Amino acid sequence: MEHRRWAEEHPWPPRWLRWVPPALILLTLALDHATPSRYSFGPLLSASVVLALFTYPPIGVAATGAAGCVLLALANEIEDYVGPQTITSLIVLASVTLLSMALCIVRRRSESRFRHVQAVAEAVQLALLRPLPARIGPLRMAGFYRAADDEALIGGDLYCVRDTPFGIRVIIGDVKGKGVAATQTVATVISSFQEAALIHPSLPQVADRIDVALQMDRDHPPLEPLGDKVAAAPAQSLTDELFTTAVLLEFSRDASSVRILDRGHQPLLVIRRDAASVVETEHSLPLGMADLLLDAPRVTTLGLDPGDILVAYSDGVTEARDGTGTFYPLRDRLQSHCNSGARPVSPTELITFVRDDLVRWTPALGDDVIAIAFQPAPAGDR
Repeated sequence: MEHRRWAEEHPWPPRWLRWVPPALILLTLALDHATPSRYSFGPLLSASVVLALFTYPPIGVAATGAAGCVLLALANEIEDYVGPQTITSLIVLASVTLLSMALCIVRRRSESRFRHVQAVAEAVQLALLRPLPARIGPLRMAGFYRAADDEALIGGDLYCVRDTPFGIRVIIGDVKGKGVAATQTVATVISSFQEAALIHPSLPQVADRIDVALQMDRDHPPLEPLGDKVAAAPAQSLTDELFTTAVLLEFSRDASSVRILDRGHQPLLVIRRDAASVVETEHSLPLGMADLLLDAPRVTTLGLDPGDILVAYSDGVTEARDGTGTFYPLRDRLQSHCNSGARPVSPTELITFVRDDLVRWTPALGDDVIAIAFQPAPAGDR
């Protein structure tokens, strides 16, 4: 997950902060020694104790305060100007140390509780968005997912891959809304897809099952937490539809072809023979809006040769803006990459390029981002 990698690269508090408290103590003693006795820098020692609160355990905070008191008393004794200012500085430093120790204990308990809650949340979220396998049978795949909120694992985008008796089935989608409501819809779509993909022989039937689940959520909203109680969410109105743009894929058992059902999602791209092109499909209404369909959505079949790469993505990719407000041109960037002689030969290479190129293009992502690449394995590697 992208957010986990970012957190590992940017730990908090930063490691260098642990060296600041002792450095501040030494700086205070040096200033006291270098200036006349009428100047007192003892209060600076309190700052070192406060900084220790964020980096050290309680025993470390106590040691920092004790070291400051001892060194300040020794320095003043050596300089022979122990007076009211010294006594006041020691009392203030001791008081700040005791208060910082108490706050440090509270902080560590809060961090422990937060880590526990975060671990439970990650387990639940990863149960929905499971890591992509590198390969299922003859189909290779790779992808990356990043929520707009760096602290979240799941946003409004979703994906799921299942090996079924009817082929390898995939859904990539983007639900309406953000936050808790979006996560509930993600759970509805993925759970419905996982069940329907195994029992329904056609993609339209799978989509119909998801349609029914979304309409049930719209008509009978799931319960939402309200303080210490659980309350029913307000009913969705006709002007506040619950829907998901999605594309459903069904790869044949040998991955030589893929059936595509487009329910209002971003157009797929295919890279073959050094050319990146858009896959022409019949665009239909999003999932959850089946009651507005006049005709049943049609499935498009696309043949795939070994080496071809099919790319599915969300609008978070193509709507990412650079500093001038220009949208990220995914197809053009892939075509330029192929023309440069660095044509991706595997899904992993392609996804690595898209992820790094997208980071270079936009200073900050304003929406959830997902991109997944699929490729039939060569005949000798099946």
